[in-house]
Amino acid sequence: MVDAHYAEEQTNEVEILQSIYPTELEILHSEVPQKFTISIDIEDDDEIRPCNLLLTVEYTETYPDSLPLFEISLTPNTLPPPTDIEAELSDKDLCDLTDRLRELGEECLGMAMVFSMSTGLKEAATQRLVEKTAELIRVKEAKIQKEIEADQAKFIGTQVTRASFLEWKAKFDLETKDHLSRLAGEAGEERARRAVSGGKKDEDKRLTGRQLFEQDRSLAQSDSTFIADGDVAVDASLFVQEDDGLSSDAGSDE
Repeated sequence: MVDAHYAEEQTNEVEILQSIYPTELEILHSEVPQKFTISIDIEDDDEIRPCNLLLTVEYTETYPDSLPLFEISLTPNTLPPPTDIEAELSDKDLCDLTDRLRELGEECLGMAMVFSMSTGLKEAATQRLVEKTAELIRVKEAKIQKEIEADQAKFIGTQVTRASFLEWKAKFDLETKDHLSRLAGEAGEERARRAVSGGKKDEDKRLTGRQLFEQDRSLAQSDSTFIADGDVAVDASLFVQEDDGLSSDAGSDE
């Protein structure tokens, strides 16, 4: 049973709240101790994403000398999904807002406090959204700046310092020395090979067609496989003999 003094104070506060929130307040339990909700709109001011909070309040038997029971929740909306720079209140945010309202209520003990709690909730929620939105914008801008710097770095060569130049020159000189040493070694091997072969090139030691012919008479016989019907076979040895005879005759004339 609620004391008459507390019942009167609670009833008077509900009447005042109904005049302040004619459409936002809804009575859930009209008997003392009363229970009701207040809809709190966080409006879009081009800086934050709009949302709607619902503050549910239930008086205790000794309110306002004790805190009322209350709960904060987000009401569903039909807005499109948020962009990457539109912040929303999370469950953690709601817990933090609840703690903030509890502190505010304790400061107002002994007085009607629901109006102060509802206005405090709107201010704190708006501030949280502003801070979260600013952080999202900062992160996006930092990402864009990083991408710009990465693109610009593609067109900027590595800065040359005295130390980096000396390091490059030492490496270049070493590679050049190794290359020249390799060329000198290859040239020495070539000279040695030519000295062993009597100074003649490989192509100079190739056999002539006649020498091949004289060393392997089967080359002439192998051509017989290409003789068609009716062709006359030629004995290559006759040409060798005749050639020998011509050579001998030429010698005798001299």
